[in-house]
Amino acid sequence: MLADLGLTPESTGKMLHVHPRTVRYWISGKTLIPYSAYRLLRILTGAELPCNGWDGWHMHSGQLWSPEGHGFKPNDSSWWGLLVRQARCFKTLADRETQLRLMAIRAGDGLVATPGGASASPDGGVSPEPENRNGPVTRSFFPENRNLSGVCYKFRPSMSGSFGGGK
Repeated sequence: MLADLGLTPESTGKMLHVHPRTVRYWISGKTLIPYSAYRLLRILTGAELPCNGWDGWHMHSGQLWSPEGHGFKPNDSSWWGLLVRQARCFKTLADRETQLRLMAIRAGDGLVATPGGASASPDGGVSPEPENRNGPVTRSFFPENRNLSGVCYKFRPSMSGSFGGGK
């Protein structure tokens, strides 16, 4: 452990206020290392974090290691806020997609998007995507007259009348 932390028995003795000979006895196994001395040494050298909430986290080889065993380098933490915001946005988008898929199923439109670009029909077969003037449209992603909360609303007809026009 001392070699990992870059310490000698002399420097360790000074840090812990013990004689270097005592440290050598600990290294050789002649006497047991008191846990308090072991823990204090790890905290003083930054190898262990003393605050509550950091259980399982530790410093080793210049990295902060998580309880799952993932190491974070110092330059990783400079973009931590961005990483958290990206994860939050990804979750929001995934939740919206799930809501749209559920609304399409509840609406009973008979078409639910599948990965192959076709649409699955309720009888288990695969039907081609519906077409409009602008290209293929999958109804499960554009349920008519519904918003994300499932509340009905009406679209105003556009100039071309091609999207969401009144019936």
